[in-house]
Amino acid sequence: MTKGKLIVIDGIDGSGKATQIKLLETRLKKEKIKVKTIDFPRYQDNFFGKLIGKYLSGIYGDFIKVAPRLASVLYAADRFESSQQIQNWLNLGFTVLADRYATANQIHQGGKISNLKERKDFLKWLDTMEYEIFKIPKPDLVIYLDLPL
Repeated sequence: MTKGKLIVIDGIDGSGKATQIKLLETRLKKEKIKVKTIDFPRYQDNFFGKLIGKYLSGIYGDFIKVAPRLASVLYAADRFESSQQIQNWLNLGFTVLADRYATANQIHQGGKISNLKERKDFLKWLDTMEYEIFKIPKPDLVIYLDLPL
């Protein structure tokens, strides 16, 4: 059996990620390709996803002011909770379409860091945490939706 592929679509809120996931899912199914979809954060499904929902609501203070590394741990833990399911789907030959993934941490939390060297250090730290410590599956393809502001 051929291992599946993990395809991530990422972009800012309202950029059309869910729409593009649905269109791609429809197209792949038409081509007889087995598909699963997953959205992050998993607000309703994971322990850490629920915690992220509270964090974003401001219950713990202004989420914009939370240090990028600390905030990133919450999101990484949310993905970790779903990583075995994703890996199982991949092992069964499914193409997995993810609406946001580790790349969202790079964008949202990395964007809080203005110093270029500090941002590069953060991105390296983030990759270590996500892929070496939590061992979440690495994407085969990431599509960034870039819209004018």
